[in-house]
Amino acid sequence: MRIVKSFLVLCALLIGCAVSTGFAGDDSAPLSDPTRPVTRITRTSFTLQYFTQQPCETMVQVREGDIPMIAWRPEGKKTDFWTQPGVRVVRVAGRRQWHTVTVDGLKPGKRYFYRIYDPSTTPTPEERRWGAEPPWRREYAVSTQAPKGYKTIIHVPVKVLLMPNVVNVASAHDAGGAIAPRPQKLTPQELEIIRREYETASRFFWVNSGMRFWVDFQIFIDDRWQRWGPEPDNVDSFYKGWPVCRSYPGEDFRGPGGGEFTILDTKDIQRTNTQPVYEERPYPGQIEQAFPRRWNPRTGKWEFYGSGGGTFGVDGLPDGIPARSQFLGGGDTAWLVTHEFHHQMESFGAFSLANREDDRIVFNHPEPRYRRTNPDGTVSENTWNGAGRHGEHWQCMAYWDRTLTDAQWLRMYVGYTLTVRDADEDGVPDDDPRLPLDEKRFGSNPRKRSTDGRITDLRKVMLSTWAYSHLQFSLNKPPAQYIKPNPTSVDSDGDGLTDDSDPYPLYPWQPFIYAYRATVDGDDSEWKEVPPAGEMNKGGLHFTFKQAHDENTYYALFTVKGNWKRIYAVFDGEGKGVFSREGIQTIEVLNGDTLTVRSPWAPAPGLKWKSSRKADGTTVFEFSLPNRGEGIWFWTRGGREIGASIDVIAADDKAYSLYEPYHLFYAVMLEPNGRFPLPANAPAELSRESATRVLMPNDPALKFTGSGWKLEGGVLRHSGHEESVVYIDGLNALEFDLWAQIEAKQDGILGAFLPGTPHMNAGVDYIAFVGGYGNTITRFRLFGREEGDGEVMMTPGKHSLQLSRRGGEVWLLVDGKPILYAADPNPKQPVNRLAVIGGYGGDQVLYEIRIRVP
Repeated sequence: MRIVKSFLVLCALLIGCAVSTGFAGDDSAPLSDPTRPVTRITRTSFTLQYFTQQPCETMVQVREGDIPMIAWRPEGKKTDFWTQPGVRVVRVAGRRQWHTVTVDGLKPGKRYFYRIYDPSTTPTPEERRWGAEPPWRREYAVSTQAPKGYKTIIHVPVKVLLMPNVVNVASAHDAGGAIAPRPQKLTPQELEIIRREYETASRFFWVNSGMRFWVDFQIFIDDRWQRWGPEPDNVDSFYKGWPVCRSYPGEDFRGPGGGEFTILDTKDIQRTNTQPVYEERPYPGQIEQAFPRRWNPRTGKWEFYGSGGGTFGVDGLPDGIPARSQFLGGGDTAWLVTHEFHHQMESFGAFSLANREDDRIVFNHPEPRYRRTNPDGTVSENTWNGAGRHGEHWQCMAYWDRTLTDAQWLRMYVGYTLTVRDADEDGVPDDDPRLPLDEKRFGSNPRKRSTDGRITDLRKVMLSTWAYSHLQFSLNKPPAQYIKPNPTSVDSDGDGLTDDSDPYPLYPWQPFIYAYRATVDGDDSEWKEVPPAGEMNKGGLHFTFKQAHDENTYYALFTVKGNWKRIYAVFDGEGKGVFSREGIQTIEVLNGDTLTVRSPWAPAPGLKWKSSRKADGTTVFEFSLPNRGEGIWFWTRGGREIGASIDVIAADDKAYSLYEPYHLFYAVMLEPNGRFPLPANAPAELSRESATRVLMPNDPALKFTGSGWKLEGGVLRHSGHEESVVYIDGLNALEFDLWAQIEAKQDGILGAFLPGTPHMNAGVDYIAFVGGYGNTITRFRLFGREEGDGEVMMTPGKHSLQLSRRGGEVWLLVDGKPILYAADPNPKQPVNRLAVIGGYGGDQVLYEIRIRVP
C-alpha cells in the first residue's frame, strides 16, 4: 500500500503560477487526446489505442455501469460484472501489435468499463487486484460526453468525520491539584467556518479541473467530548470517563498528521473501526479531522494542536479500504483538505490513467527532474517532473491540474458519472446547488455561451484559481483572497485591456519593470511617478509594491501602513517557477521597533535595504538585488522576467495576499534608453593624505611587464602599440582605490587583477579605460565584458584617473569626477595587483600613482 505524507508549517514556507485554460471544458464538440490511451471521446463512442507484446486480434470487452468490478463486497454479495447481461465484445479483424479501436453505439453521459484482450501478457499481482483476468488486462473506465444541453462530470463523494471537541485531559490537571478552566465546545458558527473550508477545497478542485471533477465532501460530526491521551489519576469529575478519540495514536503527536487512521462507518460514526465497511456505492475517499486542544498554563488558554497531514492512497480499494487522509484542526483546514485530498487524487490518477509521466495527476510536492550521484556512491533521482512555472501551495496544484485534458478527467475509474444541465454548452452548469459553483452563483448568463461577448463563461471563471488565502489558522482568517472575475464585463480589472488580451486580466497593474536607477536610502519620494506593480487595501493595511532596474541592480519599494507584523516575498528571476530552485530569492521583513530582514528559505545574496517611517506611520522599505556579482541574477538590458509573490501579515496574524495567494506576478524589464544618472554615493578622489601608498615613477616597488615603459626625466613614458604593464603587487584587497596621474593621446588604462590571473592585460579582470578605440570610447571592461559609456576622453595635458572598488560597486573617476559606475561581478574575490597599462599608440606618460587598501 502506498502512503503519501506531507508536512505543513504555517509560516514562511516554500509556494503562484501563470495557469492556462487551454481545454474546451464543455461537450459541444468531441474530445481529442491523440497521444494517450483514450484518443477520442464523443457522446456515443470512445476510441482506444494500445500496443501488445505479440500480435493478436484487436478485441475489447465493454460494459456500462457505475460500480467497478473491484468494489469490495462481503461474502454473499460478490458480483462478477463481466458475466452479466449487457457485456459487449468489440473486435477488429486481423492480428497486429499496434491496435486502434472505436467503441460506438454508446449512450451519452454514461460510464463504461473496458478490458483489453492481450493473451501474451502475464498480469502483475497489482493488475490482478484491479481486475486483470487473463487473457484480459485490468479494468479501466471512460465516460461519454453528455447529451446536447448537458455536461458530463465525475462525482467523487468523500466521507469526512469531524471530531471538534477533543481535549488533552491530562493537561488540565497539574501536580498541585489545580484544574484548568473548562474548555468550551466549538460553536455552531465555528463549525460553519470549518464546513466552508471544505467547500473552498471542493470549489478549488472543481474550477481547476475545468468543472469536470466534483469532490463532494460529505461531513459527519461526532461532537462528543473526547479524550486525547490518558486520563490522570486525579481526574476532575467534568473530564472523567470521556472516550478516547479514535484519532489518538497512542502518543501525543505522531507525524505528519498527528494522529491515527481508522475507517469511518457512516451508519455508526462513533464506532472506532479498522475493518472494511460494505457500501453499495463505495466512497473512494475519506478524511478524519480531530480538533484536539491542550491547556497552556503560560498563556492561560486552551490551544489547538496543529499538524501537517498524512494520506494513504486508494491502493486498498479492492479490499474495501478507501483512500484516507488524516490531520488535526489547529492549522489551515482549507489548505490541509486541498493538499491532502490531492494526494488521494494522485492515487486515483495512478489507477485510472496510464500511470506514466504524461498521463497522471501530478504529485503536489514539486521537484524538477534530477539525477545525482551522492558522495557515498548512491544515486538519488526524481524521474517525473513536478515543478513548473508556478508558485507555492495553491498555485502549484492549480497549475498542474489545469494540464489535464477533459478526456483525462473523464477517464477517472473512481467516483460516479453524472450529467448536469448546461443549456448554452459553455462548460459552466446552469443552476445546480449541489455543485461548488454554477452560472447562477457566478453571475453569468446560462443562455449565453459568452456572457461578456468575448470569452466563454468557463474561461472567464478560470481567469481565477479561486485559491482562498495565504496559509493561516482557519478560525482566524480574513475574507477570501481570490479575485472573482466579472462575468458581465469585457475588462474584469478595469485597466483598459479586455480579458481576452490582458496578460493579467485580474490585476490592473502593467507587468513591467521600469528602467530607472533608484537610490536605496529608505526615501520613497523618487518613486513617486513610477507606476505600482501591486497595491492592496485589506484588513486595515495599505500596501504598495514598485520595482525598477538598471544594468547593475534590481530595485524594489514596499510601503505599508497599518498594524502589520511581517511581509513575505518570493522572487523568481529565471521565470521557471519557485520549485525549479533556479534564480529564486526570498525576503521576509519583520516589524518592530526596528525592522528585521531575513531570507526564509531561498537566500538573497547581495541584498541591500534601507527603511524609514513617515509621520503618518507608513513604513518605507527600499531594497536592491545585484545583477551578477554576489547576486544570483544576471541580465543585459531589458527583456528579463521576474516573478513576485507577496503577502502581508497583520498583527492579529491574518494574512493578506497582494495577488492571488502564492501567485507569481511576472513582469518584464523594459529596455533602458539614454544614460542612467550615477548613484549619489561615489567615492571621493584619493588624496595623498588618504592614500596608503604614494609611488613616484622611480619607486623601486613598481614592477613591469614588457619593455614599453621607460623612466625618462623623472616620469615613466610608454611608446609603441605593444601592451606593457606597470604594477604594484603583494596586495590582498577586497576594496581599493587606484589613482594615477597620466598624460596620453588616448587609452588611459587602469587595471586590478586576481591572484589566479597569470598574465595581466587589458582584456581580463577589472579594467577601466578612458579614450579607447582611437579616443572614442570610455568604459569598464569587467572580466571581458564591456559596461557603461562615458563621455570624457583623453585630452592634452595631465589628468587624474581613479579606479575604485568597494561595497559591491566599481567606479571610475576622471579629474576627481565620477564618470562610470558598475556592479562588481566578483565582490568577494580579493585582488593582489593594481596596474597602469600602456600601449595602443597612446604615448602614455605616468607622473604619480596612489593606492588605498584597507
